Amino acid sequence: MIKKHSLLFFALLTTLGILAQQDDTVVFTIDGVPVYKSEVEYAYKKGNANAETKQDFGDFVNSYINFKLNVTEAKAQQLDTTASYQRQLSSYRSQMAQQYMNNTDYEDEYIEKIYKRMKENVEINHVMFPFDNKEIVLPADTLRMYKKAMEARAKILKGGFTGTELSTLRSGAMFYPRAESRNGYIGWVSPFMFAAKVEDAIYSLPLNEVSMPIRAARGYHIVQVLNRRPAMGAVEIEQVVFNFSHLPPSQQQIDSVGKVAWREYKNIKSPADYQSLCDLFSKVHKMETNGCYFGIIKLDSNLPMDFTMAAFSLEKAGDISKPVMSNYGYHIIRLLRKIPTESLDVMRNQLRERILRSDKVQELSDEKRRSLKSYFNVTVNKEAYSKLYEITETVSPRDSVFLKMIKNGDDILFDIDGQRAYPVREFAKYINYRQKERIKDTNDITIMQIEEASPYSLSSDILNEYFEGFQALLLSDYEENTLDKRFPDFARIVNEFSDGLLYYDVQNKNVWERSKTDTEGLAACFDKNKVKYSLDGPRYKGMVVYAKSGDILKKAEAASKKVKSREAFIKEIDDTLNKDSIRVKIEPGLWIKGGNAYVDNKIYEGATPPPFNGYPYFFVTGKFIDTPEDYTDVRYAVELDYQEKLEKEWAAYLQNKYKVEINKSALNLKQ
Repeated sequence: MIKKHSLLFFALLTTLGILAQQDDTVVFTIDGVPVYKSEVEYAYKKGNANAETKQDFGDFVNSYINFKLNVTEAKAQQLDTTASYQRQLSSYRSQMAQQYMNNTDYEDEYIEKIYKRMKENVEINHVMFPFDNKEIVLPADTLRMYKKAMEARAKILKGGFTGTELSTLRSGAMFYPRAESRNGYIGWVSPFMFAAKVEDAIYSLPLNEVSMPIRAARGYHIVQVLNRRPAMGAVEIEQVVFNFSHLPPSQQQIDSVGKVAWREYKNIKSPADYQSLCDLFSKVHKMETNGCYFGIIKLDSNLPMDFTMAAFSLEKAGDISKPVMSNYGYHIIRLLRKIPTESLDVMRNQLRERILRSDKVQELSDEKRRSLKSYFNVTVNKEAYSKLYEITETVSPRDSVFLKMIKNGDDILFDIDGQRAYPVREFAKYINYRQKERIKDTNDITIMQIEEASPYSLSSDILNEYFEGFQALLLSDYEENTLDKRFPDFARIVNEFSDGLLYYDVQNKNVWERSKTDTEGLAACFDKNKVKYSLDGPRYKGMVVYAKSGDILKKAEAASKKVKSREAFIKEIDDTLNKDSIRVKIEPGLWIKGGNAYVDNKIYEGATPPPFNGYPYFFVTGKFIDTPEDYTDVRYAVELDYQEKLEKEWAAYLQNKYKVEINKSALNLKQ
């Protein structure tokens, strides 16, 4: 039990850390350990911030000295080494650290940048020159494909996409499905349709300009921006499909199905005609539940390009497209409604999740790393890193052979603020971890995991990403471990919590817990102050005894008549009837009428109570009392008095154990 004033004191005076400046005034010392003016002044103002009447400063200082004495004694008793203390402090520190470390400005800015792009569609031409080996690409491979891309770009600059016959066989070019026949014309695009670096080019190029080859994970891209417009958002559509019977379809099948689709399209003169065609389509394909309903689509939906373009070309609800061919058949699409792009506030969480699932997460991760690096001085040993870079010319860091080729493990790779240095061998361990992490289930997230988007395919890019991830991991750790030095407020708050825990633990161990469990002390306290304790009316003091059977009940009743005290009766039952199993349960107490149904039944002639669970037989034994006989009759009041006595004795013990010296000249603190 903790007295109210003790709880209030604990809440208001969780102490400060030792953060004093060298010129800070010492207010008092405990065994030579100083407590400074800044700490006492802060604690006083905090403790009296919401008080109607401010505490006298002299009284406060005395209370604060007692508080610090308790903290000192807690450390002497090594309460700061207990698992409970360490766990609570670690949890609190981590929680507070997030408030100082979670700078999400870079994330908000990136999300806003992508949202701004989502408000605009871009019309483009596009061609790609894929790497031969899409999983692991070495610098020599990229050089070969880069030359092909540059040759193609020269032709495009000369004759444009339209006038350039970029044959897949001759140039190694690759087009989006059905775009080859249009010399790379894609049409309108939106974010998330291309690799992040390609998208960056699409949304930054001037109109009609042809980009330089853009290296992404699977090859080089060349894009040309033709036009821009406000984003179309999404459309909700339905469709009638004239399917090909075999895939891929023959030219004869394409022609025959196409004739049917065009014939039916020409027969549509009204919305009712389309609905009749839709009903027939649904019946034939047994799709009566959803009918022709297709759903909501966006430009970046994973659908055939011609299908998407046809859907978005419809202007108003009810408009019907001409037959559009895909790999599956011919489609006649009807627009149900257009859906504008939602506001950033509505889309923010959804957009963030989408970024995290795309290769844009790498850009976001890069932004985070740049933000982290801006706080610290990171010095990279370029010579040590160049030796690792040389290995990437022949081996990818994703290959286990890469680790065997590292020969400069003892070289310092980089350091932070000149305080912590990390050798190459530690980076090698991280590379090994990343190699193993790629094999694991993607849902198996560990504390070390850093997102690897795309994934990168060029060996030197992979090494750079690994190195950036390694630095970010260690910078984050360094950032948290140095918060105390860099943020005095953080150190003060954590030390407040630490001292608060220690104050509570030492008081609980030596005062509060003892005031509840020290039966001899409680009895002595009652005897000494018996005259002050009273009951507010007659009470029935005794026991309710429950038994499993009538025979056991009789034996228990007989035992109760042989002994003189409650304690003796309980011991007798434990030694006999309850020796092998619990056949009797005993409930001691002090009751008024209505306080216990079983006492009411036997003593106050009340109603028969329901059988006690598993013990249907019972009797009541005891007597009426007007005044308390021992501390158990008024236990709460006695515990309060005994706790007060223990607190005074404990305070005197601490004052006697530790030498406290007060600087009286420093007591004129600002109030």
